[in-house]
Amino acid sequence: MSGEALVLAYLALAKGLTYLGFFGLVGAVAVRFVVVPVCCRKRAITPALFPVAEREICRLAFGSAALLTCAAVARLYAQTYAVFGLDESVTVELMRSVALETRWGAQWVPQFLATLFADVAVVLIVVRRGAGWWSTVVATLALAVTLPMTGHAMSYSGEVWLSWTLQVGHGVAGGLWLGTLAGVVATVRSLRVKAVDTRGQLTAALVSSFSPLAVVAVGTVMLTGAASAILYLDHWGQLWRTRYGLTLVGKVVLMFATGAVGAYNLIRLRHKLGTELGRATLIHSAGLEIALACVVLAVTAVLVHLPLPHE
Repeated sequence: MSGEALVLAYLALAKGLTYLGFFGLVGAVAVRFVVVPVCCRKRAITPALFPVAEREICRLAFGSAALLTCAAVARLYAQTYAVFGLDESVTVELMRSVALETRWGAQWVPQFLATLFADVAVVLIVVRRGAGWWSTVVATLALAVTLPMTGHAMSYSGEVWLSWTLQVGHGVAGGLWLGTLAGVVATVRSLRVKAVDTRGQLTAALVSSFSPLAVVAVGTVMLTGAASAILYLDHWGQLWRTRYGLTLVGKVVLMFATGAVGAYNLIRLRHKLGTELGRATLIHSAGLEIALACVVLAVTAVLVHLPLPHE
């Protein structure tokens, strides 16, 4: 593997882990503050199911925050390798220089601070549940607005605020779609939930409450993605004449495939919800949607490190 390819692999891997952690955190917050409360207001689940579901959501939040921390360090290492690694070994001192003395580092530091805040917030959930969850919301929002700072949004030659806004919306919508789906699946496949929810009541309620959110999130992902492509492409020919364009086409195809699987799953599951068969079907079919989503995130992680067509 060439040095350039290795640098791209390091950067993309670290960015992909960041996306996974962020989407998981968004999903945990969305299930906790949107999906489950809607179920309760509709009296679709019994009060006994709420604390059981919340424990699983807490696990997702903890895991996502930990992954974000590892990913932040991995991104610093990858960026340092991109700057120095081809000529000398990466050291802590070189990583410190990149973090504190470069333009990229000035944009990475706010992301790292938001990540540390997320770590504190999820730990606080154990001590003071209400304060911990609201702190997690704030940390998630902080991550949403700072993560695009090290991507194409800030290197765009036009209206940076517009590009940044689109990227924030794109990331949050993606998390509300795929992260919340992961949160729902993680909850319904829990052994604790299965022991209490023997008839699949929670599965039916969660899917019914998640579906409208998913429709809005998918629509937002498509719109913000299309708008960003219009900003970054000077003409449509760049879609098949540049590495960026070809990778973007691959991402769009995969996203449509993921959305199609999600729509099919919803139609297929509708008449099975509220049964044990419905829960098993959800877990297996949603697994394919999540697997495709992981491939989309991997392609996106490569895409954000490719030069824009006009560069």
